[in-house]
Parts: sequence; structure tokens; C-alpha cells
Amino acid sequence: MPEARINGVSIAYVDEGQGEPLILLHGLGVSRKDWGPQIDFFSQSNRVIAPDFRGHGDSDKPDGPYSVPIHAADVISLMDVLGIPSAHIVGLSMGGMVAFQLAVDAPERLLSMTIVNSGPALPNDTFAARKMLWTRLAAIHLLGMKAYGRKVATTMFSGEGREELIDMLAKQIASNPKKVYLKNLKSLFGWGVLEHLTAIQTPTLMLTGDRDYSPVAVKQAVVSAMQNAKLVVIADSGHGTPIEKPEETNTAIAEFIRGVSPTA
Repeated sequence: MPEARINGVSIAYVDEGQGEPLILLHGLGVSRKDWGPQIDFFSQSNRVIAPDFRGHGDSDKPDGPYSVPIHAADVISLMDVLGIPSAHIVGLSMGGMVAFQLAVDAPERLLSMTIVNSGPALPNDTFAARKMLWTRLAAIHLLGMKAYGRKVATTMFSGEGREELIDMLAKQIASNPKKVYLKNLKSLFGWGVLEHLTAIQTPTLMLTGDRDYSPVAVKQAVVSAMQNAKLVVIADSGHGTPIEKPEETNTAIAEFIRGVSPTA
């Protein structure tokens, strides 16, 4: 597994295929491994990069600060090391937040972005938002990472026939150092780029499961506020759409990229 030393940490990543670069950004507490079906599919036509964020997977887990802007800066630095001037970005959950941050901080580095079950902000200024954070923090402290991981995975993959997916995700979350996971989790609440949303010109696909945590209407509102965005809904899918519905996810992203690619 290749690694790059950037911004004081070692970042592990996958680098497969040739063609226009496509960078896959995973969610909180998991890793590049969740993108297996996408790496297999897109590496046939694209150069696919799938890093583990700092604090995740096989990357370093320093006892330092974590934030969406820090993760975004790591992505830019990794692109520099790999000689990638611009790329299509696909981000799931926290990875989608990082994609939005990139669209604000370095729009010239994005050919397009696909935001999967995510959004441009996670506020902490309402009782509902604070309750969500408090509930998760309490669950981690009371249950421990193993039981908490099982709880999150069960919520993420609701319905019958998803036991294997639940086991896989639960193990990934349980493997996280508790202190590092808590830092990453806390850093997400209060983050946002809403004030920049209408100025983002990057071609954007909002891809959502119909059973994601936030309603489809919320994603539609984001799309309506943006200059160059579209919404695609994947049926019978919760928060882990690329894992639950890999074929539908791959098809939607591939069609979108073909439509916005400079070489199309």
C-alpha cells in the first residue's frame, strides 16, 4: 500500500488505473476499503485515488487537531505529490463535506464533485443538532467503540439481508482509536460553507439514498441553491449508498462524469 508524507503525517492511499483522475473520499470512522466496488469499476477508465484520511485506516493517527479544512488540505497536498492538477472528486458523508470544502478552497483543482449522502454544513446552533452530537458522544462513552460501531452500522444499513455489510462497517468503526474518532466527530459539528454555496461553480452531482438520514428534500434545496448541480436519488438505500447499491452508484457517477468531462 503506497503512502505519502504530507503536512506532517503519512497518508495511505490506493492509486489504480489510467485516465482522468477520480478521487474517492470516505466517511467518518471508515476507510478507502468502503470504495472497493467503485475502485474496481472506475479504474477501468480513470486513474482512481482513494486515500485514508488522517486518523483513519492505515494513515497516521496523530494526537493533534482534526477538521474538515485539515482533511481538505491533505487532499490537495496528496494531489500535488501525485502530480494531479485537477480531478473529479467523490465524497461520502464526511468525505462529501471535504469535497465542499475543496470547492471553496481550491475550485481550480476540481473537474467535478459528487456529494453522496452529505451536505454543505452540519450546524451546532440548534437544540436538535446539539442533541445529535450529545447522543453520539454519550453512546461512545457508555457503550465503547465496539458496541457503538455495531449501533451505527445497524442504523446505516437498515433492513433485511444486510448483515454482512453491518458486520464489515461495525468492525471498521470499532478499530478506531476512541480519542481520534471523538476529535473527528466533534470537528464536524459547526462546520459549514453555506455562505459560499451560491458561488460554487464546480459541476456537482448530489447523490442520495431515499432512506438517508436527511430527507431528499434537503438535498434538493442544496441543488436548487447552486449554480451547476443536479440530484439523483438511489432507491432502497440508506446512508451507505455506494456500498449498498454499487451498480446504481457507479452508473450515476459515470454518466455524470461523462457529461462534464473536458475530454467528453
